Amino acid sequence: MRRLIIIIVALLVCGNVFSQGIEFFHGSFEEAKMKAKTENKPLFVDVFTSWCGPCKMLSKKVFPQKLVGDYFNQSFVSFKLQTDKEGSDNQKIADQYHVSAYPTLMWLDGDGELLHLSIGYKEAEELVNEAKIVFDKDKRVGSCISKWNKGDRSLPVAARYFLFDKNSKGEFDNYFKGLTEEQKLDSLTFEIISNVRLDIDGDVFAFVVHHRKDYQKVAYGFQIDRAIDSRIEWELQQNYGTDKFEQVCEKYKRIGFEELGLFMKRAEWKSYLEKSDFVSFEKSAKEYVQEFLKTHKYVCSELVWALHGVGKEEFSKFTNPALVVEWANQVKKSMDEPGRFCYAELFAQIIAGDNEKAKEIGNDYLKSIEGKTDYLSTSDRDYIESILDEIK
Repeated sequence: MRRLIIIIVALLVCGNVFSQGIEFFHGSFEEAKMKAKTENKPLFVDVFTSWCGPCKMLSKKVFPQKLVGDYFNQSFVSFKLQTDKEGSDNQKIADQYHVSAYPTLMWLDGDGELLHLSIGYKEAEELVNEAKIVFDKDKRVGSCISKWNKGDRSLPVAARYFLFDKNSKGEFDNYFKGLTEEQKLDSLTFEIISNVRLDIDGDVFAFVVHHRKDYQKVAYGFQIDRAIDSRIEWELQQNYGTDKFEQVCEKYKRIGFEELGLFMKRAEWKSYLEKSDFVSFEKSAKEYVQEFLKTHKYVCSELVWALHGVGKEEFSKFTNPALVVEWANQVKKSMDEPGRFCYAELFAQIIAGDNEKAKEIGNDYLKSIEGKTDYLSTSDRDYIESILDEIK
């Protein structure tokens, strides 16, 4: 009897913990809109997929928190929209709002009109602050869309408008061409550039590539990668080994892309890796390190991540695992934050076949972050645990 009482109490405690978070409406999207309209509240929609890591982090770590639940349950009707759910129209619903990244957090009125929009993971306090913007008509995305449609072309309005619209009507090129040189190089302009998809053969993209160094002064690295580097890398890799490769290289030479040599070499070794031609990959990778390590300290990390990424069935065919361990050691020596976890070291030991050493490295770091609940530690913990589970 005593044990039964303890179990019941424990279940009640757990229930109370989870009830503190956001209470999501379980019904259809149309029913959720109706509920929001009836209660005269905005509708909060968490747009996610089953494969999205940050989406899982929000659901697991942020939405259940009392701070978030207290504000959201009082202020909104909340609804989850999984776009890759089989047998649903959820993707069509997401398309109506130009959703192209996950998680996308939307706030709608009862008629389904967009009030506000936010993309990406947010900690609890940050999420609540973002949600409060919904009630600020001057700052929310929906108001900026209305201002844009009425002719307001100021940068703050454009940044919010294109966050939602993603250049679906091809408006950005004309907007960009009408900006001054100073406005074109503004951080807000690049925020827009990192969200819209430019034509890689267009004049605007040529300008952006030519001014890559200028944008590096005002933008985050992930924005530079998304807007410029990943696009160039994709084009080079798609055409490597074809007659068009030289034409693509010539195009970026004319534009003045200073990193072209690095990107061409990367396209080469990635092409060999995709074909599982490990002899050619090793030769190309060594040349890559020799030529670019002094100016680009991340090249060794790239190689280790890429080799691990092809999967055990493929990387087990690589005959020089000692070289990968050497690359990982180089990565660890050059890290800006020595206390941060060195994934290259873990991957190198897995590639070398020393799973016990890999487990030791991973478990030592897990012990060092035990009890920490910040986003970085939590995401590291989840990812490292998943890797260790795979090599048991």
